[in-house]
Amino acid sequence: MRGSHGRAAALAAGVAVLAAACGGPASSSGPAGRSNFQIGLAYAGCMRSHGDPNWPDPNSQGQFLKDKSNSAEFHAPASAYRACQHLLPNGGQLTVADQQKIEPLMLRFAGCMRGHGITNFPDPTVNANGVAVEPPRGLDPASPRLKAAQQACRKFMTAAGKYIPPG
Repeated sequence: MRGSHGRAAALAAGVAVLAAACGGPASSSGPAGRSNFQIGLAYAGCMRSHGDPNWPDPNSQGQFLKDKSNSAEFHAPASAYRACQHLLPNGGQLTVADQQKIEPLMLRFAGCMRGHGITNFPDPTVNANGVAVEPPRGLDPASPRLKAAQQACRKFMTAAGKYIPPG
């Protein structure tokens, strides 16, 4: 997670399994009536111009999802995060109300993953900075068992993602 750096990778936090199903609808509006995608694009441009030329574009929901395959793209200097966080809703922080909506859904996601054979899948940490899940050691993102569990539990991720603003 980014700590005080806002919410890039808010739902994924280094776990490829989480990257598949988060974010609200692309038509959601943020500040000044801009779509989440437009907000995410503005943020990406800002991050690139403030020291991270490899910062990725957001997905269609305006989210930046970090996993093992793209983690190198999320190494901007702290000054870039500070310079760009004003572009994010709430300055890149989750409200207490959003945290209270997200946490039970993420706990259900983790429980679902465990119930579908990923027995060491951890509970998430939800706070103002976003959602963090430390991947279990030895988790193979290409495992058929993992993919089946992810598919079975996707509904909880999708529901939680609706409360994560872009960024």
